[in-house]
Amino acid sequence: MFAVQPVAWGKFDERGADYTPTIAGAYRIASIRQAEGVGDQMIWKMTSGNPIPWVRVYADERIDAVTDDALAHLV
Repeated sequence: MFAVQPVAWGKFDERGADYTPTIAGAYRIASIRQAEGVGDQMIWKMTSGNPIPWVRVYADERIDAVTDDALAHLV
């Protein structure tokens, strides 16, 4: 399971995220949100514990796997 929300939110918001069972669905949601002008999107991997920031999708449709260095910029 995956969730998508704007990077600007910083932390995961379970009530504001859009959920999908596949990574392909998550990329599609990110694309739709960017077309709406929402900006960069974070795809979160849902786990039995805390969600994991998985992939950042930029407005120009580039993607980055999230690393510890990338996470430092979210705070």
